[in-house]
Order: sequence, then structure tokens, then C-alpha cells
Amino acid sequence: MTLLRDQVTRLARLGEDIAVVTTAEEGRLTMRMTRVAVTELLSAARAQAESRYRERDVALTVEVSPTAQQAAVEADPDRLGQVLTNLLDNALRHTPAGGHVELTADRNGAWVSVHVADDGEGIGSEHLPHLFDRFYRADTARDRAHGGSGAGLAIVRAITRAHGGTVTATSAGPGAGSTFTVRVPAMDVGGTGLMKSP
Repeated sequence: MTLLRDQVTRLARLGEDIAVVTTAEEGRLTMRMTRVAVTELLSAARAQAESRYRERDVALTVEVSPTAQQAAVEADPDRLGQVLTNLLDNALRHTPAGGHVELTADRNGAWVSVHVADDGEGIGSEHLPHLFDRFYRADTARDRAHGGSGAGLAIVRAITRAHGGTVTATSAGPGAGSTFTVRVPAMDVGGTGLMKSP
């Protein structure tokens, strides 16, 4: 009975994930845009993830650069929070006990970049171009064992694009950890409009 209930839960989550990706890719995702300080986004993401990290004995550190501390983004905080949650959950899934994940943000001109870097399993170069495809799994057996739908990174890309941004992944290879970077347009905390990229 428990197995059946788990399967139903997974199917329900899969259906929700498919709906989010499809809606975002078609430009129909409902978003409540507001000015959000970068420090607030990262603080909320840390608060949401901390207990899971403690349970798995993985260290989570958060750092916002001086330039990003004075920056904000025009965003739906719940949607962008989902992006960070998915990336932090992904990092936790692939980082062993005793490992370390860093959530950092910096600002470079017209853009704010948020990085989720881990010292975990790493990613083979053959997988990097496909990570954000729907339901792609670099390690099928392991992700299935952890109950992932395979849509988490596709959701990250779809929501990031809906915010006018980009997301990329880098890794030196298996065993070398990985870094995911979300880049979205920046604005000053006290400003009145988005800074436009050149």
C-alpha cells in the first residue's frame, strides 16, 4: 500500500512539473512580478533548504557579494524561489555526506548571477548539453531511487527564461563537483527600473 501511495504521489508531482514546464515554455506562466532584493532571495532559499542539508550532513554556505547586496531583480519571488530550491535540491542529491554546497550571488553590470556550486559527483561533458532537457537524467538509476521526476532542471530553465534570464551548468567532470549559474537582469534596490543590457 505504501509503495502504491508513493507511486501516486510521484505521478502527481510529475504531472505538476510537466504543466509548469509547458506553461512557461509557451509564455503562459502566471507571475506576480515585484522588486525583490537579491539578499532576500538567497536568505529565503537558505531557510527553505537548511533542514534537509542538516539531515544529509552536507554543509550549506551563502554569500552575497558587496555589489549584489545593493541589487534587486524584478521577479516573482515564489517562482524564482522555486528555481533556487530546485538547484539546491539537485546539488544535495549529488553531494555525499560531509560535502559542501555554496549558494552565492554577484552582480556584473546589468546582470545578477546566482551560483549553486557543489563538491559532489560532478557531471560528464557528454551530459552538460542535455541537463535542462525535459526528463533528462545523467544518472537514471540514482535519480529514480531518490524520487526525482527528471523535470527539475527543465523547470529551472523555463522559469529563468520567463524572467529574461539564462541558466548554465559547468563541471570539470565526474568527481569534480558542478556549478549551476542563473543570470537575470539587475536593478538597484532603490531604483525605478531595470537596467538594460547593452
